[in-house]
Amino acid sequence: MSELFFFLSLGCSKNLVDSEEIIGELHAEGYKPTSRVEDASFAIINTCAFLSEARAEAIDSINSVTQHKNKKNSSLKKIIVVGCLARYYSKNAFHKIVPEVDLLVPPDQYRSIPFFLKGKSISNKQMQNTNNMPKKRFLTASPHSVYLKIAEGCNNRCSYCLIPSLRGKLHSRKMDEIISEAKVLQKLGAREINLVAQDTTAYGLDLYGREMLHVLLKKISRVEGIDWIRLLYTNPARITSSLLNVISQESRICKYIDLPLQHINSDILKSMGRKITSEKVYNLYDDIREKIPGVVLRTTVMVGFPGEGEKEFDELQGFLKVKPFESVGGFTFSPEKRTAAFSLQPRVAKSVARKRLQILMEQQKKISRSFNRLLLGKECQVLVDSVHKGRKTISGRLYSQAPDVDGKVTVSGISKAASGDFIQAKISGIGAYELMGELSSYEFSK
Repeated sequence: MSELFFFLSLGCSKNLVDSEEIIGELHAEGYKPTSRVEDASFAIINTCAFLSEARAEAIDSINSVTQHKNKKNSSLKKIIVVGCLARYYSKNAFHKIVPEVDLLVPPDQYRSIPFFLKGKSISNKQMQNTNNMPKKRFLTASPHSVYLKIAEGCNNRCSYCLIPSLRGKLHSRKMDEIISEAKVLQKLGAREINLVAQDTTAYGLDLYGREMLHVLLKKISRVEGIDWIRLLYTNPARITSSLLNVISQESRICKYIDLPLQHINSDILKSMGRKITSEKVYNLYDDIREKIPGVVLRTTVMVGFPGEGEKEFDELQGFLKVKPFESVGGFTFSPEKRTAAFSLQPRVAKSVARKRLQILMEQQKKISRSFNRLLLGKECQVLVDSVHKGRKTISGRLYSQAPDVDGKVTVSGISKAASGDFIQAKISGIGAYELMGELSSYEFSK
């Protein structure tokens, strides 16, 4: 009988890719996943440590799993913690917090887990050889929409960010390897591929000596059967004309750009280490809108960064009014001890930062609703994510809605759709983030 394991994946989409690769490696070795931790002989928790809140969530999740290990009749014998938390804490420090954990595996060593489970040691050379082998991946959700990681690590060194210390320097994957994985994912049922990395626009700098994202996008666009290619985590300082031209010209690339700005004030941007000025952001916004008709823009902003006074916050709020984004995510500054920004002054009170975030999000609700209002009565292509047969409805997304971070559209009048189908729907109702639609036609099916 195959040995069962329980897996918990925390954090971002990039972590999810790692989790699916770990599960794939274990599956290839004969281990079988189970959703019941009490039935597993070992458990793996893939963790995030980007912010203090993420670390707290990870520790709570680990403690929740360890409770099963301590039960009398439990089959759970071993707990493995992998990911950023295993890099953030030293082995001794971590075991003081959660002594029940048997093994800590940093992000760049997760492919060695099968060796560790068999009690084998692994040399640095073996580790390198293992990391260079083709990746095995076990998709944990419906295969029609998947994430594809094109690089690991980051060289940007933003002053507030722990990623370089947790994930290391930029390490781009070879282009042929990425294309091969895209073809495999397509054969598994992928209709939408979402490209992710800590900074997708930096792709190729280490490997080819220059930014090569536009070339990679062209090649992925040639993979038959992939209908939507979506670009996430782009750095505004590295958006090039070549990249914009490819997005504009290639029909399979979603006219959607995830453009995390963090702020607009030039002094704050400089203090953040963002390598872009306010003037360049304004110009970039106009350039994108001009070169890519129908483009949908999403951004992320940070409030409460040290030195952000009312003047700087008003500048950010004003920018988001005059240069509106279809979607905005926001968060407050978190002082992390191992970052340059930790010692910056003057600090903004947490209550002030939370209030500023609330103001921006209330403003954005109105802006997003106004964008959505333009869709009323229009025929739109919808990718089906899930089907509710009893209600004859589906939940899906437009090209303007990225998985996990944006809204969805609920379409009624459905009788035969399946996840991964494309349909045509007329938008009949809107909210700030969610849409309602009525079925017009089935465009094509799997």
